[in-house]
Amino acid sequence: MMRVGTEDTSSVTVGNEYTDEFENSDTRDDTHFWTKESVHRFTRVSSVVRSGWHMCAVFSVTAVILLVLIITVSVSHGKFESKFSATQTNMMNLSQTLLTTVTRTKHLEEYGHKVHSDISSLEFNLETLQGQISDMSGALQILHSKVSELRCHINKLNNITQGQCCADGWFLFSSHCYFFSDDGMSWSSARNQCEIKKAQLLVLTNKLEKEFVVSKTKPLFYWLGLTDGRTGEWEWLDRTPYVMLKSEWMPGQPDNWRGHGMGGGEDCAHFHHDGRYNDDHCIRNYRYVCKTHATSV
Repeated sequence: MMRVGTEDTSSVTVGNEYTDEFENSDTRDDTHFWTKESVHRFTRVSSVVRSGWHMCAVFSVTAVILLVLIITVSVSHGKFESKFSATQTNMMNLSQTLLTTVTRTKHLEEYGHKVHSDISSLEFNLETLQGQISDMSGALQILHSKVSELRCHINKLNNITQGQCCADGWFLFSSHCYFFSDDGMSWSSARNQCEIKKAQLLVLTNKLEKEFVVSKTKPLFYWLGLTDGRTGEWEWLDRTPYVMLKSEWMPGQPDNWRGHGMGGGEDCAHFHHDGRYNDDHCIRNYRYVCKTHATSV
């Protein structure tokens, strides 16, 4: 009995222990299970939530970047279109300007040819006119000579010239005619003009002749045919030596002055304001006196 009771007690004890262990074990296992599962689920939920927020943030940032890119591209495209349109307009304007320039150039070339043709025609007409003027000048000289000759005959009939006369515009003195110019030129040009008039730049032969000429020249400057340019000694154009008389010259003259800046000295003589001589550079522009023989009737 005692054993049985013992066994029963043991059995009960064992059973109680088993029961307790089972219950405790179940309790611990269940607690552990729920605790572990809860933690695991909470961790998964938190992870999922964090992952969702991360994806949402990434998507948002990506969306913002794309929006910025779209706006940037749109603005850049608009600016490009604006610049392209402006460039296209400028190209069209440049093309039009070039076309206009080419057209004007062609017109200018045509106009230039026409102007050149007109100039050639004018040159031809001018040469023709000069020839006609030369012919008229010759005819006028002949007519002038005839008029002078006729005047000589009239004067002869009136016993004024005693058989001698000068062309119109010339002055008669002692069988010679004298021309006093109104325009100035160099000494060489004056000599040539006198030769054209069938005369000679003034060569004086006596005191009375000089007094007559001086009465017509004062107070202006007139070239006369006296120079030392050929030999260095003063002589007349007909190469008659000049006998130096200081009283005929201005004080201190001739001095062959070289300070005028025109090169060389003073090799030509002219009448000064009071009729005395002065040497000067031959390129000065002075009036001149021509002399020739009177015409006999």
